[in-house]
Amino acid sequence: MKTEYYTSVIRIKGSKTHNMVPVKSDRPVDRSYFIDISKVLSRIYVGVPLAKGDIICSNILNIGVNIIVTKTVES
Repeated sequence: MKTEYYTSVIRIKGSKTHNMVPVKSDRPVDRSYFIDISKVLSRIYVGVPLAKGDIICSNILNIGVNIIVTKTVES
């Protein structure tokens, strides 16, 4: 099983300058979960403000991995 950090973007509401924010997993994930994680995150909108390191989705797919923000976004 090959593991990597999952990276993506999610949509945000309430920011005048940004529509999306980059996110990543807080630890390596088996690549077989990547498509399922993408499906879950495609349904999520988050509000601002966001700080780097904020948890967007904890224990995604019940695999013990959190999805965190990698950029600070103000309103």
